[in-house]
Amino acid sequence: MDEDEKEMLSEARARLANTQGKKAKRKARERQLEEARRLAVLQKKRELKAAGIIMRHKVKRKGMDYNADIPFEKKPAPGFYDTSEEQARIAAPPVGHTLRRLENKRKPEEEEAERKKRQRKNEKGDSGPHQTKFVAARDAQIQKLKEAESIGRRQKLVLPTAQVGERELEEIVKIGQAGENAKALVGGGSDASGRLLSDYEGLETAKMSRTPRTAPQQDNVMMEARNLRNMTVAQTPLLGEENTPLHAPTNGGTGFEGATPRHQVAFTPNPLATPRDAATPLRTPLRDNLAINAEGLPIVAATPREQKLRTNSSKRALQLGFANLPRPENNFELVVPEGEEDDDEPNAPLSEEDAAERDARNKRIREEEERKALARRSQVVQQNLPRPANVDVAVLMERLNVIDETEEEASSRAARRLIDEELVQLVHHDAISYPLPGTTNPGSTISMYEMPEDDDIDVAKQIIHLELAAAVGFQNTTPAQLREGLLAIAKANASEELDLMTWDSLRHTLAFDAESKTWVDAGTLSLDQRIAGYTSLLTEKREQMTKEANKAAKAEKKLGVTLGGYQARSQVLSKRIVDAFEGMEKTQIEYDSFARLRAMENVAGPRRVEALKEEVEVLERREKLLQQRYGDLETEKREAEARIALLEEKVMAEAEALNEAQLAAMEES
Repeated sequence: MDEDEKEMLSEARARLANTQGKKAKRKARERQLEEARRLAVLQKKRELKAAGIIMRHKVKRKGMDYNADIPFEKKPAPGFYDTSEEQARIAAPPVGHTLRRLENKRKPEEEEAERKKRQRKNEKGDSGPHQTKFVAARDAQIQKLKEAESIGRRQKLVLPTAQVGERELEEIVKIGQAGENAKALVGGGSDASGRLLSDYEGLETAKMSRTPRTAPQQDNVMMEARNLRNMTVAQTPLLGEENTPLHAPTNGGTGFEGATPRHQVAFTPNPLATPRDAATPLRTPLRDNLAINAEGLPIVAATPREQKLRTNSSKRALQLGFANLPRPENNFELVVPEGEEDDDEPNAPLSEEDAAERDARNKRIREEEERKALARRSQVVQQNLPRPANVDVAVLMERLNVIDETEEEASSRAARRLIDEELVQLVHHDAISYPLPGTTNPGSTISMYEMPEDDDIDVAKQIIHLELAAAVGFQNTTPAQLREGLLAIAKANASEELDLMTWDSLRHTLAFDAESKTWVDAGTLSLDQRIAGYTSLLTEKREQMTKEANKAAKAEKKLGVTLGGYQARSQVLSKRIVDAFEGMEKTQIEYDSFARLRAMENVAGPRRVEALKEEVEVLERREKLLQQRYGDLETEKREAEARIALLEEKVMAEAEALNEAQLAAMEES
């Protein structure tokens, strides 16, 4: 790890430590703000409620409430339906059918039976080849018939006749239109005066009220069945108990006294109808929505003095109400309604992104952009190869054109010219964007060269790699493998050229001349001259070896004096290191053994503890049983001793009685 990476790692650690502390403080501050916002909204609602303004709570609905709504509900169209066809259907009783026929076979069994049936027909050859294409349609038709038959066996739904007909609906509509027409006669004024006229629609209370439940009714059939059961299980009247209790409705009989039972129809309750059994009120209630008439207003007109007192009392009550209103405040707070939040972004973060995380993300993005920008540079700039400081585009292009005309063929001249133009533009771009010392381009010069896209560069590199690999015979290889192969080929070609100039290839054709002390061609020397040359070389090498040996002995003696203490110390430390290593190996073996033993004990220890606990529990239960048995025996022993004592006392009493009787007999005799 180099210095830059260490510095970046330490900076990241420090930033992470600062981030953790800031994040906790920010979370606490957000919780405090949320609590303050909630309390402000609650205070606002309370003040508005005290002033007489009721705010409706808006429920935020992000999904469907399956407790309140019905999924995929399809409401029927309004109106009445003709049920004469359903009543005309005849439900034939299942006479002559087996239980299996009524329960209906399961679909897999039917399909298996149909498949076997078709297979038998195909084996027999009864059906021709032209009938096979109608098998699927016939099976589908049979399935539809079976489904229709199963649907037809369902019992019809019998509903009572609607109690509100067309005539009743027309009357309700006329009542509503009468109120609207009366309101339209005086509704031509302004909005300010129109608000003073309240809505006196007759159906207002009926629209807002809940539908009253039907009157409690009694099941006459169930009541008669209960009475019959009570009479069946009743005991004989000879016992003289109470008669069998029979249930009877409050409004008379159950309707089964005669031959024809009485039919009971449940009527839909009408909230607008006048109650039959209830008492008629003294007067029609006033529909006073503007609170002009007081609730305690007497029916009979009062005296002028009472009217004046009532008016003064109303004024005082109104002034008292105005005085109890809260004081106006100029403190405003903007609160977003709960039901109007923006739900368009369900994946929006619940809190603001941390500053350190945002800085780290921006830094990563900048580093990635810088890396891509550095990768877009040419290979000459990346590898810091020699390049011209100043580039004359016209002169360089002329020189390249001259080379093309002299060396290239006419067929590849156009392609070569395009390559030369791109090369000149790239060299000029490098000279401007990455200037060298001595350049004549000012620092504010901007290159007009447009860098190709990264994808296009990758595609071009891949095409060049494939073509080069096919040319040198290294197909299906990676760029690194291709580069190694090209380097090996270049080294082999260079070595073949250098082998011709090496000493190993030339020494066989040369010989040493002792007189001139030089290497000459072996053909120019005689045999004696060659022997003399080799002898002189051998003598020279021996003298050189003797000199080097003496020099090495002196250096060894000198180093022995200088480094003798270090060598002794090195031997002691080497022995100590060997002993320490052996001790470490032994300790490591013991550590591994005890670690393995600990792991095994962690597995087997709880089992032994559980076994001991179970054994202790068994012993405790046994001891408890034995203690209980001992207590029972002790109690039995005490009872037996008490009985023995009683018997002894009884025996003694009998003995004394006999003794006294004998004494009395003796005295009488």
